[in-house]
Amino acid sequence: MTLPLAARLAEARRTRSFHSLSPEDAIRDAASAYRVQAEVARLLGVGIAGWKVGAAPPPERIPMAGPIFACDLREDGGVYRLAPGEAVKVEVELGLQLARDVPAGAVSRHEILSAASSLFVGIELVGSRYLAPDAAPFESRVADNFNNAAYVVGPSIASPAGLDLAALPCRLRIDGATVTDHVGGHADGDPLAPLLAWAAVQADLCGGLKAGQFVTTGTLNVPFDMNRAGLIEAELAGIGRVTLRLET
Repeated sequence: MTLPLAARLAEARRTRSFHSLSPEDAIRDAASAYRVQAEVARLLGVGIAGWKVGAAPPPERIPMAGPIFACDLREDGGVYRLAPGEAVKVEVELGLQLARDVPAGAVSRHEILSAASSLFVGIELVGSRYLAPDAAPFESRVADNFNNAAYVVGPSIASPAGLDLAALPCRLRIDGATVTDHVGGHADGDPLAPLLAWAAVQADLCGGLKAGQFVTTGTLNVPFDMNRAGLIEAELAGIGRVTLRLET
């Protein structure tokens, strides 16, 4: 039986509209959130291109993840068209492309890097299918693919040799104006920390971390709000630069 929230989120995606979350729809536990993710993917008939990883708010800090659907990918240099009334947050992120499956269980930093064919710079557009996302319970936001609206996979490197991933120079420009220019910035210090935590758990119902998918590890900048057209340029020194244009 399909959870009502899954049906409503699938319809919101089909119509690019926004759903008013009722108390009856709200998800308040992780298991139901993962069930909704899987049901939305099934209802839409979409594939899982990648994952975004993170954690529940303090004090629990339980590892959490959301799938990134293949239909939500945009090309480097491509376009994302904002729906009427839509606002997104722009995040610069470090991602890994997986060359082989990562079975659930404790994994070392070396093992996760060995499972990756490359590391890349990415742009995530954080968005929601809810009319009032900040008022939604955290698990309801996880159910909505952990607030993923779109993602761009940018240039990559084969190995992080010589790079301190916790101290990558990060730059974000909007229409040519620099809005972020700093070193590091990940909430966990090491961007791989949330991936290592999630790899051990993999509580999702979408098949886990699979070869050919990517994982994005969380923002390196203070998320930048946008609800208008504009050119986004993100750069991680030593890895590359990626662009996306928002249109209305």
